[in-house]
Amino acid sequence: MSDGQQHAGRRIAGRYHLKEPIGKGGMGIVWRAHDELLDREVAVKEVRYAAVLGDEVQLLNRRTMREARAAARFTHPNVIVVHDVIEEDDRPWIVMQLVQSRSLGQVIKADGPLAPGKVAEIGLAVLDALRGAHDAGVLHRDVKPENVLLAEDGRVVLTDFGIATLETETALTMTGLAGTPAFIAPERLKGLPARRESDLWSLGATLYTAVEGRAPHERGMAMATMMAVLNDDPEPPKRAGALKPVLAGLLAKEPDQRLGFDEAARLLRRAAAESSRSETVRTPRRPVVPVVDVDDTPTDPSLPRIAAPPASPAASSSPPPPPPAPPTRTPARPPAKEPEEPEEPQEMAQTGMRLPDATTPTATSPAPSRRALPVIAAVVGVVVVGGVAGILGLRSAGQADPEASRSPTQKVTTTVTATATATAATPADKPSASPSPSPSASKTESALPDGWRMYKDKELDFSVGLPKGWDVYDRRGRQVYFRGPGASSNSFLLIEQATDPGSDPYKDWKVQEPSARGNFGGYKLIGIKKVDYMKAAADWEFTWNTNTGKSKVRNRGFVTDNGKGYAIYWHTLEENWKRDLRFFDTFAATFKPSK
Repeated sequence: MSDGQQHAGRRIAGRYHLKEPIGKGGMGIVWRAHDELLDREVAVKEVRYAAVLGDEVQLLNRRTMREARAAARFTHPNVIVVHDVIEEDDRPWIVMQLVQSRSLGQVIKADGPLAPGKVAEIGLAVLDALRGAHDAGVLHRDVKPENVLLAEDGRVVLTDFGIATLETETALTMTGLAGTPAFIAPERLKGLPARRESDLWSLGATLYTAVEGRAPHERGMAMATMMAVLNDDPEPPKRAGALKPVLAGLLAKEPDQRLGFDEAARLLRRAAAESSRSETVRTPRRPVVPVVDVDDTPTDPSLPRIAAPPASPAASSSPPPPPPAPPTRTPARPPAKEPEEPEEPQEMAQTGMRLPDATTPTATSPAPSRRALPVIAAVVGVVVVGGVAGILGLRSAGQADPEASRSPTQKVTTTVTATATATAATPADKPSASPSPSPSASKTESALPDGWRMYKDKELDFSVGLPKGWDVYDRRGRQVYFRGPGASSNSFLLIEQATDPGSDPYKDWKVQEPSARGNFGGYKLIGIKKVDYMKAAADWEFTWNTNTGKSKVRNRGFVTDNGKGYAIYWHTLEENWKRDLRFFDTFAATFKPSK
């Protein structure tokens, strides 16, 4: 009788009803299960040790439980969420969030190598996850294509954090791990402890495999592969293109010679930008998010709640949802990561604002129409959101703010009561700003709460007030993302400039809104209304389900007096909407286009 037949129907901890196995590997079996207490589907990992006996089992159990609990305390948009850790029948059972997805390994086997630009986007999401985990003191130790999930909603998620491989494992001799030596760093094969650089080497091997279709040192047999990892240079990549420098830097034999997070992120962004430039010439640009697979059998649990330690700007792979921008009339696609430097409009002309998919930033949307306006961000959480896409946020502890709703004709008069804290999560002042539709420089400055500063973007021709500690953490073409230190990963600001804005933001949003329904999981329209701001403006508000919980978005598309089009896209958890609305109000009150 198979393991699945033996345990199907069993209840773990009197609560988790095992239904069917959905994955199996050297560290055990992953089950689809039902949490009868909370009435939700979850993934339960039954941890097993194939080549361990006696006292070693208890030692590994304790270590696994400890690391699983550490992983449960760490949340990030690109990391699977651990809900519960249980010890039953002398073995650990780890309860995780269940997400419909395919692993990167499955995608490579089914669809072949991925394009360099898409691989760069995936790399940025995983890099951000690793940075956040390392900052929290958690090492992964088993980064490989099978542990990178491409969710149906476009998110990129790293699974098995802190529990996939233990430092004391003889990974090469354990059943089910044949072939994994291709993703184990040289120092670990030498018996040395895992370190941060070990995870980065494994990331390099994973990205190489994604773009080339084979592992860099694969020799067909475990021992031969091990020797190649230890002694040989990677096979020269043939399809990597702009990814070659980052692959070479991550796959250096000596840990101290490998790329760090900041440099790796910079090179990945450059690769994404260069790839997007070449791809734009050939075909309309699609969001660089994993393609959705209709297969309803998740290969592993995934998708964490997005509440992770903020990754530093350099490491940030891409913010979760990309917002739309100035008004126009056609649906747009989710913003795929774009070059850090502004580039010419993509070849897909759209009418004004574009609507990106909710795949974060880190899914795919309908091809744009005529004008290339700022995009409606689609959160993902790759985060990117995405970004992913990505993935940013702000933890603000402030008083509730005015209701978000305003009548279509009501002036956007903002009374900001914010108190800026050292973490920049909560602006610390109580400035009262009553901006005119087109704020003047003096009014803009006076609207700044204490502790805020004016940020000027020369590339996109605007300035805006930012809370203390907030700064740019990502750029994608004509989009710029902001977040603060210590911010919760769900909250972020995106400002986008349209290349050829229309004149009626309200009509533009009305045209684009239907396309959002298929791009954002659990999408629910709150409303689209005209607002008295700048020359013409409209607010599009909606909620949708992210891996952190229900999120709410206000996407303000507008045209300035000098005819430029912009979008101010504010994304945060719905439960924090009233409390954090002052951030949006102050961003809008202090926004000023260059003359």
